Amino acid sequence: MEKIAVIPARSGSKRLPKKNYKSFNSRTIVEIARDKCLASGIFDKVIISSDDPIFETYVNSNKVEFLLRPKKLADDDTTTDIVVDFFFEKFPSCNSILWVNSVSPLQSIQDIKNCGVRLNKPDVDCVMAINTLYQHCCINNGPLNFNPNNSFEKTQDLRPIQRYIYSCMGWKRVNYVNSRKRGFKGLFPGKMSLVEASPLAGMLIKYEEDFIICSKIEEAMGLIPNLAKHEFHVT
Repeated sequence: MEKIAVIPARSGSKRLPKKNYKSFNSRTIVEIARDKCLASGIFDKVIISSDDPIFETYVNSNKVEFLLRPKKLADDDTTTDIVVDFFFEKFPSCNSILWVNSVSPLQSIQDIKNCGVRLNKPDVDCVMAINTLYQHCCINNGPLNFNPNNSFEKTQDLRPIQRYIYSCMGWKRVNYVNSRKRGFKGLFPGKMSLVEASPLAGMLIKYEEDFIICSKIEEAMGLIPNLAKHEFHVT
């Protein structure tokens, strides 16, 4: 059974139009995701999926394939679970799918590898990349992880907040497909594992300013060796 990485690349985006086509320091964000998936060395296939055939030109290896996504699965109202259903239907021989988001161009090769390795452990059904925050947080105008009536706590003493960052998320076929057949409506059935990612992986490109900031950080990473080598190894 195959282990597959899927890179979604919709042609449309309301907040930042044509973001998957934009040049990001000589490569598009889709090409960056493709190259990092290949470099991780853990996937049998890397699938670039889009409603625009232009992305077929990004196939640069016998491990890379293009999957044309129907237009009805590429609009702003399409939910992630419907797209995952489509992927599992199209690749019946795959054991697991890791969704690698191109809009997280600063996630590292190791970030991707950590999620892929964790997903294929026998006691895991699905994974989500997270960033753990030690900050004073509120929800609905009330404290979430601190007591405002006590002495103001140091951030390192706070209960950590685990934030979904969506740079990588993945599913095992058997549990996901069977859960959907039973009427499960959520995105993460079964035993979910949260995988700590590097802080930069949580920087997602949603707006033009995000694109500019991430581009400048990537340029800086090439100039600062310690930053470029900063990895999180998860077992």
